[in-house]
Amino acid sequence: MDVLDFIHDMFSQDCTIGTVLHLVMAHFDLSMEEAQKKVDEYFEIVEAMDGER
Repeated sequence: MDVLDFIHDMFSQDCTIGTVLHLVMAHFDLSMEEAQKKVDEYFEIVEAMDGER
């Protein structure tokens, strides 16, 4: 499972952003900054998909 799929799964389970960040850091051995970039990337993709609807 890649990071973005993991983030999607965590948000689908109603996790908060803070929880998702900490889980991403732990699961993928990322720094807070790296995890935040991945969460930001996830939201950019979601916004782009919503804009196409």
